[in-house]
Amino acid sequence: MSTDSAGSQASQAMLHMLDYISRHDHDHFEWDDHGREESEAWLRPVQDAGLSPQKHKVFNHANKEYLKPPQPFIQIGPELGDSGSTIVYKVSPPDDQGYRRPLALKVIVCKENARPPGPDSNVRKLALQEVRNMVAVRHPHIVVYVASFEDYCISNRQVRQRRAAGTGARAVFRRVDQQIKRHILGIAMYPPAQCNLRTFMLDIASAAAHSPRTAEEENWMVQYLHLYFGCLSQAVSYLHKSTVRIRHKDIKPENVVIDDFGFPLLTDFGLSKHFETGQHSQGPTAKTLKYADPEAMQETQRDERSDVFSLGCVFLEMVTVLLGKPPSYAEEQLERMAGNADQVGEFKYTDALDSLQEYIDHLEQVAEDQLDVLPSPSPDRPTPSTNLPPSMPKSQSFREREKTWQREREASLIGVIKVLRPIRRMMDRDYHVRPYARDLYPLFRHLYDIYKSPGRCENCEEQMLTGRSRPPTRAPTMVGVAANVRQLPLQRTRSNSPTLAKSPTAGSFTIRRVRANSLYVVKQASHSPTDAVGIAYPHNGHKV
Repeated sequence: MSTDSAGSQASQAMLHMLDYISRHDHDHFEWDDHGREESEAWLRPVQDAGLSPQKHKVFNHANKEYLKPPQPFIQIGPELGDSGSTIVYKVSPPDDQGYRRPLALKVIVCKENARPPGPDSNVRKLALQEVRNMVAVRHPHIVVYVASFEDYCISNRQVRQRRAAGTGARAVFRRVDQQIKRHILGIAMYPPAQCNLRTFMLDIASAAAHSPRTAEEENWMVQYLHLYFGCLSQAVSYLHKSTVRIRHKDIKPENVVIDDFGFPLLTDFGLSKHFETGQHSQGPTAKTLKYADPEAMQETQRDERSDVFSLGCVFLEMVTVLLGKPPSYAEEQLERMAGNADQVGEFKYTDALDSLQEYIDHLEQVAEDQLDVLPSPSPDRPTPSTNLPPSMPKSQSFREREKTWQREREASLIGVIKVLRPIRRMMDRDYHVRPYARDLYPLFRHLYDIYKSPGRCENCEEQMLTGRSRPPTRAPTMVGVAANVRQLPLQRTRSNSPTLAKSPTAGSFTIRRVRANSLYVVKQASHSPTDAVGIAYPHNGHKV
């Protein structure tokens, strides 16, 4: 396994996604010609997929060597994720590259009927299709393709001796039979994620279940979760626009990653496809069953609103978490309401659509019950400042901070009630009833305004107003949040599993033990309200 060494070049700092895209930073990575495959059989499918040789390289080692993933990249820490035939690493570029930005490297072991495919196989064409889908995608809430490579090794076998026909003597014929032994595809992307949305929601739910104080200290995570509705809506809307025309086809919490700045990015285009003639298609398609739309399950006619259904399933779990429940609560309640609590097999949202309205009504009742029990502002009295959410300035009196917390919590619950009906429409059994992705953002935009920080996403606002996914002239920031986060070294407590907790003092971060396998702490000296939150997961087994 290749790991980062002291002799490797220093990595460049992480950039906010808008900075990264605006600078065309990905263009600085280019493959050289050393060890490049030259045979037409391997290069023709690459050309047919429209991939540049500067960005996609097929290695040839004269059958004497084979790259062991993540080589030629340099691994940083443990794997970010592992799903059998696919492994995701955090890496630095090869040492001979002038480009030094940290990246995520997805390595796919290409197989066809349990055997490595050849250069003209259908499996390889589909894998190159995934790469092509990513090349032109440029959106602040979608991971950026940087480069890709292929490598393979061949085993040689000699055919046994044969007798020459029509002769009495034995003639020896030696024929070398070559067979591909292994074939991999590597895709380098920016940025390397800190966690996925599933892990992020589980951390919020775990904090809420641990204690009220823990939930308050991690209130910043709840604030950021409110933003993800609008940001993800705009990311999917961008994919569906006429100039891009891509269906993702596998939207789920595991395919939404959180970057160093706490913002969501859509990833994993393994099942995505460009729209063909018109918007509609039918027939069998690969899918993740739990979040698959009814049309895909029944292999009937469908359009890009299939993605809207899957996104609605994700949003349903997100509002469940905002109400203090774990994301699995949605699955458990829907199965119970449908009378399938004892059913064996994988849960699928399509099987529970008859009970969806009942669950929506249940969530609305939960939110109203929480509104009813919100504490009334109490008289000013001495209290530890750590008992209040970290978003509140220390200069405020306790009574002012208590009123701020109550106002924000009330606005959050009202906001959740307001988005339940749009989510119900997104998950309608009839795709004609579902809204298009381009119409989603206004339905969730009000969630940006519940908290002062981090504020509205300028990229999403620009996309709503002009159709462009990023401001052309403004500085690349979130409203009220600086893009150039200044991160100090991570610190640890006596616990082996520290967590990221924002202190009551605005702009500073302290270490607090909350639970095992959680977040690291980033400490910032500045107290400016424009500082952004930078997060980092420990190398302790968390998978992206």
